[in-house]
Amino acid sequence: MMDWMLTLGAGGDVGGAPLQVNEITRLLLALAALLGLARLLGEVSRGLGQPAVLGEILAGVLLGPTVFGAMSPGGYEWLFPTDGGSPLRIAEEGFILMSATLLLLVVGLEVDLSTVWRQGRAMLLVAALGTAIPFVAGFSLASVLGDALGTGERAAASPTAFAVFVGLALSITALPVIAKILMDLNLAKSDLGMLVISSAMLNDLVGWIGFAVVLALLPAGVEAASGEGYGVMTTIGATLLFLGLMLTVGRWLLHRLMPYIQANWSWPGGVMAFVFVVALLCAALTEHLGIHSIFGAFVAGVAIGDSYHLRERTRDTISQFVTNIFAPVFFASIGLRINFVDAFDPVIVGIVLSVALTGKVLGCFAGAKLARLTTRESWAVGFGMAAQGAVGIILGNLARQAGLITDELLVAIVIMALGTSLLSGPVMQKVLRTGGKRRLHEMLADRQILLDPKARTLPDLLREMSERASELVPLKSEPIYNAVWARESAMHTALPHGLAVPHARLAGLSKPLLVMARCRDGIDFDSPDGELARHVCLILTPDDQPAAQIELLGMFAEAFNESETRQRCLAAGTATEYRAVLHLATAKPGEELAQHDQAVL
Repeated sequence: MMDWMLTLGAGGDVGGAPLQVNEITRLLLALAALLGLARLLGEVSRGLGQPAVLGEILAGVLLGPTVFGAMSPGGYEWLFPTDGGSPLRIAEEGFILMSATLLLLVVGLEVDLSTVWRQGRAMLLVAALGTAIPFVAGFSLASVLGDALGTGERAAASPTAFAVFVGLALSITALPVIAKILMDLNLAKSDLGMLVISSAMLNDLVGWIGFAVVLALLPAGVEAASGEGYGVMTTIGATLLFLGLMLTVGRWLLHRLMPYIQANWSWPGGVMAFVFVVALLCAALTEHLGIHSIFGAFVAGVAIGDSYHLRERTRDTISQFVTNIFAPVFFASIGLRINFVDAFDPVIVGIVLSVALTGKVLGCFAGAKLARLTTRESWAVGFGMAAQGAVGIILGNLARQAGLITDELLVAIVIMALGTSLLSGPVMQKVLRTGGKRRLHEMLADRQILLDPKARTLPDLLREMSERASELVPLKSEPIYNAVWARESAMHTALPHGLAVPHARLAGLSKPLLVMARCRDGIDFDSPDGELARHVCLILTPDDQPAAQIELLGMFAEAFNESETRQRCLAAGTATEYRAVLHLATAKPGEELAQHDQAVL
């Protein structure tokens, strides 16, 4: 009986031989070490204000041949065997593959095609030039330097595939990293933030389609083209057909199914299971076609994520599960098979980093300028789009596994991806820094504050706030409402902790205007954390003052940053008390006592 249970626990044959009891023990210890150290160092990195992926990759470096393998070769081999035919090695690689597949599902869920199309000309210009210029620079670099840059064993037979990959690697954008940077800078809900995010979405979509083509161009396909031996044109044609069907018929079908799933299946488990099943089916199909499974998962994420029936809270739950369990294992695994000391080439690192950063920033800057953004906004878009982060690292690691690049080039891509991600936020903050520092209460009068409005739905609330705004500026309520609703329909403006910032730029407005609404019962803005919005700030700015919107969004986020402030505003009995709470919340050192006395009076 015990032998039968052990055989069952081993999961049957792996690589022609069953996992033995000691191998199961080693597998569980290896996964525990990878996940535990990656999460620990990821949290340390986050606490230092750096992206978690930095600590997660460091965990792999410590557990890999760079540190652990050098200190204890026997211990490293026991935990992470280098023999490709070892059942333990195959089991570990299988879990890592699953981690990469689910991680690309999450990246795909972030791509909202509806948001992309609504951005129109500005998004197309930024995405097109922000992709084309660094791609051409990378393609030219690979064509000229060739082997000196780090071609893998398969790249020798397909130099075009290698050159296309380098172009893609230097032009891809990390949507999750950019979204996090914009949230940290209180720019995620601004028009500038929306332009950057939508451009990054299109950039990601084009980049992963391009990478699928690269894989098809490799001789014998990737990993023997899943053993099917399809020709290049057949593989590319079938992949494009799959992409087209998933983004049209498949997207429509998933959109129709989502309400039924969410109404009748358990939340969040049932909905998550449905999303994962669709992703795994698509991943299996693209793997069968000779394209890596991650592409199928990415396309499935795009198709599912585009449905407005998928609540932000559900999307966030899936993202939290994958990014905190599977993503750390994947990023830590990068350092398991590479000696980062031996593979570090300062010349390759310098070339890759400089070409990637210069090409991306200048390309996106040019696109933003052609879209008639200000010079300051254009530089912010350029540096925001330059962040590669996790996406660039995933791309590089998959290319190395496919035999397309060497360890040296992968190390350079990892350093480039991390470097651009660390640089983007501080540079954007410096570029967008406004002049005099104002505070939210200074922009408000009692008539600009609605305490417990009659509205119970989002459209009704925006209409009521637009009517109040029309009483304060020489504009009618209907065009104000239409502009605000159009912006809200393009992308929800909900923030965590019961906050929302609907906004619009209006012609004919001479100066910025704020209208606050305190809704004790809450209004559904489809917030990522599932909370109803109780403090809503309508921001209206002149269409020729783009910096004003960014400044006001930052002021709102700063004023309502603390839970105590949000609770005291909920308890305020009058508009004057509401303003007094905000006044105290943003007091400078030494002002608190005077402001408290004034508030009491």
